[in-house]
Amino acid sequence: MLPKGIIIPIGGGEDKQESMDVLKRVVAETGRQDPIIEVITTATSIPDEVRRDYEDAFKSMGLKNYDSMHIDYREDANDRKYIERLKSADAVLFSGGDQMKLSEVLGGTDFHKVLTDRFMEGNLVIAGTSAGAAAMSDTMIVKGSSKDALIKGELSLTAGFGFLTDVVVDTHFTERGRFGRLIQAVSTNPKLLGIGLGEDTSAIIKKGCEMEIFGSGLVVIIDGNYIKNTNLNEIREGDPLSVDNVVLHVLCKGDRFDLAKRKFIYQDQKNSEAA
Repeated sequence: MLPKGIIIPIGGGEDKQESMDVLKRVVAETGRQDPIIEVITTATSIPDEVRRDYEDAFKSMGLKNYDSMHIDYREDANDRKYIERLKSADAVLFSGGDQMKLSEVLGGTDFHKVLTDRFMEGNLVIAGTSAGAAAMSDTMIVKGSSKDALIKGELSLTAGFGFLTDVVVDTHFTERGRFGRLIQAVSTNPKLLGIGLGEDTSAIIKKGCEMEIFGSGLVVIIDGNYIKNTNLNEIREGDPLSVDNVVLHVLCKGDRFDLAKRKFIYQDQKNSEAA
């Protein structure tokens, strides 16, 4: 079953003007002039500041129906007041912060279940920036420095929200040089497709696989499906990783990619689809 909702992971950073353009695209994807938007600030340690920033942004766009939820404990994620608000929302946006906190607090709760149901069966737009983007896939990066990314044992993965399957998402990608840790992530499980999002850049993903790039930066796709050889199972913790035949794609605004087929969609294909 293909999901009816839309996923919009955002690479973080968010320069003022460029982030406004990305937020406007999130609003546009709801198909409503003044949608009900809920900002989920669970991941951040400064929820009041984040809430004010988004309030200012939405107010400047002329929107009126926005609010925020700071769900700090798992028991609160089962609270009916939050569930009812979630059921009424046209879009939810997860802020940056700590993606592990998102999975610990919300994973498997009533909030998560309703969010998943609405994404699969309704027209909900689920956006997330930085940590909020990293948590959207079924596999999530929770630790790994850029410097030591290709050293065995320096990368930690766990389960994310699962809105995107067989995908792992990384953020602040080009700005923080995170190529190595995404390569290691797909090397540990080559069925994963790595999506590295640059700052002020988003991927609009429909039907769970049809991805369009929007924003000022780059998106890097790392495909481990064609890996021929790696020393991952032979080396000890702390040893460097070698890997042969990783496939890499670089996309920018307007480019499209099919996550299921793992293929770039070229201009002639776009024209033929529109005909």
